Parts: sequence; structure tokens; C-alpha cells
Amino acid sequence: MTTEQRIITFNEENRPFYIVDLESGRYSLCLPLDLLGDEFYPYCQGAFDAYAREIGDEPLTEHGLRTHGDGYEWQAAFCQAFDGDPNLKRFVFDCEAGGFFMDCDDLSLLEEYGKRFKAICEDEEAFTPIVSAGIKRQEMWFEEQEKMMKTVRGWLLENPSCTFDIMSPYGNVRITSDETKRLLDGLQHTVKIDGAEYAAYELLDQEVIGSQVDLFDSSIVRLKTEEPDLDMYEQTL
Repeated sequence: MTTEQRIITFNEENRPFYIVDLESGRYSLCLPLDLLGDEFYPYCQGAFDAYAREIGDEPLTEHGLRTHGDGYEWQAAFCQAFDGDPNLKRFVFDCEAGGFFMDCDDLSLLEEYGKRFKAICEDEEAFTPIVSAGIKRQEMWFEEQEKMMKTVRGWLLENPSCTFDIMSPYGNVRITSDETKRLLDGLQHTVKIDGAEYAAYELLDQEVIGSQVDLFDSSIVRLKTEEPDLDMYEQTL
């Protein structure tokens, strides 16, 4: 069976999911939520409506729009359904509010997981707790990322080519772009601040409370920080 025939067969047997050949050596599994016809809309919505009620939301807004079940929450459900599966790292998600999209360089893998996921999500009793756990996990991750991006680590991640002059509670320190790479790659475990040596996480986890880009050299950023709370230390350790 040719690649084209395999895709046609999958698409016929697994509606409303379908696979697209991206013609770049990769294939995409699609569920276009905004474009589902009357036959499928709303698809497997019961699990997302149950989650809405679980957290005290109404399943529908006053204008009749669904409060949960967008493409990002479908991604959360997929990741939860296959939590711990080593093949998860083979998939690249490109979801949006109106659809679930996931691509891979292995058509066989995409076919297998597409079929398995369809079977899971069409079993509402099994799918409902997966949706709930997946969305909660996703929201927790977003909160952690938001918190992290306000730290020195976050600034280094967003601006890896910059030099940072940091005024910390321990003293002043300059972090060059080369040092940034070593710190983020875990190759440098300590930093010197005003001549004293500290564990790298003690600087990286500090919260940035002020910032200024140098007026004459935009590659130099000045930061002012404060010490993180103990909970953040525990997460890093």
C-alpha cells in the first residue's frame, strides 16, 4: 500500500481525525474543531463540559460558546492519555484554539497513536478524568513557566545573546552570553558574586524586580533582583 493509500484509508476509518502529508518528510494528525460538520460537532465534548462543571464554570457562555474544549485542551488530554510514553517526544504539537494538530516524521507512529487516541476520547467515561487531569496539569505548567520567566533564569532563556549586569542581594555580577549557555546547559554549577562563590541556582532563581537595557548597547541588560522563596529553592534542588 502506498503512503497516499495509507493516509486515505486512515482518514476514512478514523473520522473526524485525518492525516495530511506535509511533503517535507513529516505528517500531521488533525482535528479541526472549528470546521467539524453537523455529523461530528461537538466532538467528544461531554468530557470537556464535565471539566467545566467540575471547576465551577458553565459549559456554555451567555452567547452559546463552549467554555472548554479548544485545541490546547485537546493537546493536554492527548499528553495525559499517553503520560510517560517515550514516543511523546516524537510528536510536535501545533495546536490552536480552533483545532488539534500534531505532526511526526513517522507515519506508522502517527497512525497508531491517532487510532488509539480516537478510541480513548470516544469512551466518555474513560476520557473525562483524562481531560480533567490533563488540563489541570497544563495549567500548573503554565503557572510554573510564568513564574520562571520572571526570574534570572527566564531572562537568560529569552535573551541568550545578551550580557547581563545583575544587582543581586548578594552583590553585583556580570553574566556574559558564553556563561549564559554554560549555566543553562548545566555545565556551570557556581557563579562568583563580588568575589564570593554561590551555587548557580541561588542566582538563577532570583526574581527580577527591575530591568533596563543599556542606552548605547542593546546587548547589555541591567537587572535588579531579590531572593526567591524557599519553595523555589526546593523545586530547583
